[in-house]
Amino acid sequence: MTRSLPTKNQIIKEITDLLGLPPVETTVGSSIPSIFFSDVASTMGIPIVSGMPVMARRIIENAGLLWHPDFSSESAPSGGGGTVTALGLLQVKNAALIWLGHSPDELPVEYQDWEPDPDWQTKREQLPRELRETIDRPGAFQFRELVLSAYENKCAITGSTSIQAIEVAHIVPYYGAESDHIENALPLRADLHKLFDKGLLIVYFHDREKRFKVKLHDFVLHDYRDFQDIDLKLPVDSANLPSRLALSEHEELFKNMWQVI
Repeated sequence: MTRSLPTKNQIIKEITDLLGLPPVETTVGSSIPSIFFSDVASTMGIPIVSGMPVMARRIIENAGLLWHPDFSSESAPSGGGGTVTALGLLQVKNAALIWLGHSPDELPVEYQDWEPDPDWQTKREQLPRELRETIDRPGAFQFRELVLSAYENKCAITGSTSIQAIEVAHIVPYYGAESDHIENALPLRADLHKLFDKGLLIVYFHDREKRFKVKLHDFVLHDYRDFQDIDLKLPVDSANLPSRLALSEHEELFKNMWQVI
């Protein structure tokens, strides 16, 4: 699903109007004057750094939003130089909306965080028992290969490359082929997979640090203390990052267990 995007100048005007900034327009080649990002960052209290894509990324991630390579022209087929795309500007606008206390606008579907079906639990309950309880499902091998490739054949927590000991964990439990989504999966060492499925290990996004972190329940902390509060080892392509919506859903499943700590 795609939709036409506004022009860069249209988006810039919307952002400057939102934040009460002086008007700015793109230069030759649709490049955005660096003063635009400096003004946005200063208004939002974000330290200024050199490089427009770097500054845009700081603005976006400071709002707790995802950065995607397509937000920078450096990833365009033409090389594009060091400017920010219209799509990236839309995410900068979302950062401004959040800073102002408003809800962000939706990006095209392919740039949104993967979201589980609202009725996923019902769909899971309707599956045959053998599909709920085993990883030997139709398409399981191909899905495993896809996830392992995205994470460079490493466990996302330990960094281990012993493929035989790594399993693909669904963040939101498997409820059919639609849940076989790379953003709904983590490659984990077999014992950590079991802890994750039982809610004894949680992966979450730390809003202040802008990192995916690991936390362990007190029940198992004595044996797994080395992994407490470490950063998750992420895929190279940020389009494959674990879905924060899925991680929140997983955490919600076990909130009663964690409330006793």
